Amino acid sequence: MKFSALIFLVLFFGTTVDLNAQHLDQMSKQLYPPSDLKKDIDLVQATLEREHPNLYLYIPKKALDYKFDSLRKTIDKPITPIALYIKLQRVISSIGDGHLTVELDYSKLTPQDIAFLKKPSLQHPIYQFGYYVNGKRLFIAKNLSADSTIKRGTEILSINEVPATKLIDNLNSYITGDGYNTTYKRYLMNNAGLFAERYRFLFPEKAPLNILLKSSRNSREIKLEARQEKGFDSIGIKLPPTTEYRMLTADQNVAYLKLRTFYNEPNFVGYEGIFADIEKHKPKNLVIDLRGNTGGELIWAARIYSHLLDIPRYFFRLPDEIKQQKKLYDNPKIRNWVDNRPMSDYQMIQPYSFTFKGKIYVLIDGGSFSSSSLLVANLKNLKNVTLVGEETGGSKNIFTAGVHKSVVLPHSQLLLKYGNIPAYFGDLSHIDGRGVMPDVPITYQIEDYLAGKDLELEWVLKDIEKTVNLNN
Repeated sequence: MKFSALIFLVLFFGTTVDLNAQHLDQMSKQLYPPSDLKKDIDLVQATLEREHPNLYLYIPKKALDYKFDSLRKTIDKPITPIALYIKLQRVISSIGDGHLTVELDYSKLTPQDIAFLKKPSLQHPIYQFGYYVNGKRLFIAKNLSADSTIKRGTEILSINEVPATKLIDNLNSYITGDGYNTTYKRYLMNNAGLFAERYRFLFPEKAPLNILLKSSRNSREIKLEARQEKGFDSIGIKLPPTTEYRMLTADQNVAYLKLRTFYNEPNFVGYEGIFADIEKHKPKNLVIDLRGNTGGELIWAARIYSHLLDIPRYFFRLPDEIKQQKKLYDNPKIRNWVDNRPMSDYQMIQPYSFTFKGKIYVLIDGGSFSSSSLLVANLKNLKNVTLVGEETGGSKNIFTAGVHKSVVLPHSQLLLKYGNIPAYFGDLSHIDGRGVMPDVPITYQIEDYLAGKDLELEWVLKDIEKTVNLNN
């Protein structure tokens, strides 16, 4: 699941302003009768029942049917497509599939829409802070308000008398993720601005905001009024490279490879040059940083795997292994898929001509999702790998992706996007809806975050130093 800055902008401008843009005007202001929107809901449910192979893996059919029926009952008067979008999010998130989303159709944005998004507009007060969720606590990570006395790291106890703990739990239910995992949702709140965005979903007209703050000395309440701010414009922002490689130590004994995504640019030639340099310098330790890598093309995750293997291995579980798992194989859609998939689809990953055989540290967090989490699940089986960080955001043994499909809901013009090909990996005997767990758990406090510390990398370097000292 990826959240575009564009959708942030649509909700940023929301219903508090007089829209001059075309498609945004329709989505944010035009009311549709309940009968039409219920047909869209029917289409979502029918499509998922027909095509999603793992629809009832984490929620029973009876419980999901009840959620869809309850959703229909809440639509008893005309509402906007944006309002339907919000309502659908909660039902979709209960399914436990981070690749399953409901989105706005960005292709329908007109030049007037784009021009509108670049103009200053009235900002919902919630966007005057950047937020950092730590467990059940909420902190200010950035202050964009007019009150410069509010420091980074100040804790928010409540907003409009709703405790922060309750807000975090509530907003979590409007974010999709794999199974019962929470680290991916927290990652999106902290790194994709979803705390503010989802708050705006639920409380579009709550202005001003009464916020109870707690600093090191005392508590105080502030009133956050809406103020004029510039719209966000992503044009011209240079993104960091998808891959970063360097030596971490002067003796070139520790190589560091940061993989931000597996969506590589068209002219990307692969990782051969990096591993050729590793072969040349012969470091004893390799750090692979998959934090914040939300996935991408499986071929590139498999290529990394090929540079680390000791023997040929499969990336996915074979049909015979899936058949042994009753909960999976009893599902008619999964059984049909497994029985009709040729063995040629299960490619064995061969070790590359040079494979790194030293100590491997893999850094993971809630942002390690989809193909990134799949790679972690496979690396966990290698004897020379240590996982450092927190539970991956992606599942440790199952996700539904493959070829992504999209269905336009005819009345609201929302997009239902989903994968229809299941992928099985890791330990299929114990499907608990969690991500891959680290060998060395790392927990951040707000002080660590504010200081910009890298606790995972600090632990790795200390562990390497300890090993060196023991061997001398």
